[in-house]
Amino acid sequence: MKNPFLIGYSTICFLYILTLTTYLLRWRHTWRRLSAIALTVNVLVLLLITIPSGHFPFFNVFEGLLFVTLILGGLALLCGQTEKEALDVRSLVWIEILLLLGIVFFFPKEPSPCRPNHTYLWVVLFHGFRETALATMLYSAAHFLLYRLTPNRGSHRNLPGKTLRNHILQGRNFLLLSAVFFLCAEYFGMIWCQKGWGDFWHWSEPFFTSTLIILWLMVVFHIPGKSRRSDDIRSIVGATTGLLMLIVRIARGLS
Repeated sequence: MKNPFLIGYSTICFLYILTLTTYLLRWRHTWRRLSAIALTVNVLVLLLITIPSGHFPFFNVFEGLLFVTLILGGLALLCGQTEKEALDVRSLVWIEILLLLGIVFFFPKEPSPCRPNHTYLWVVLFHGFRETALATMLYSAAHFLLYRLTPNRGSHRNLPGKTLRNHILQGRNFLLLSAVFFLCAEYFGMIWCQKGWGDFWHWSEPFFTSTLIILWLMVVFHIPGKSRRSDDIRSIVGATTGLLMLIVRIARGLS
């Protein structure tokens, strides 16, 4: 019997490749339809995971990153702006989605085994907000990456209608939103531990990685100045925040 999750995953990959290709060619109506279809298939695959398994799709790399691609795809379609250059925030987000799907390729295409705490409210909220934070961090990273990849950053003529400074501000805004999601996840995690599912006060690898991410976010938000040099540093540190969170997510999936 064919694996329905593998079929769904392959279909999502194919649709996002077509979406990125038609977007780079600026086939406006085509890429919008393909993007909407890709999001619909993404939702259907997540429902196919959730309904039979009885838990939300947050608990292994396959289902977790598919949830992240859903949020990223929605942000690209609804919040992104089409610019004159082929390489803009939308195209970078769809490239990020394809990279995430490439990572998923190396993991089993199946839901995580259902465990007793997978339906526990605080556990669901902890993992759900963690995945949402990762998605918004990666969307923020697309703005910072666009700033870094734009030549002659001293001139704003490269991005008519939207200055490079605005990309820095948008990246910072979405990173701030992701920090809120991440802190909410940590709060729900504390309640989870205090309810008896774990020991919050025990120093452990998850506790260390959470502390590391919070400290990294504090560094990004406290880089002083509004000069080009400050923006250069801010864009590098901001873009690597999503990468750090992704590495933590994959490491958790391997443990």
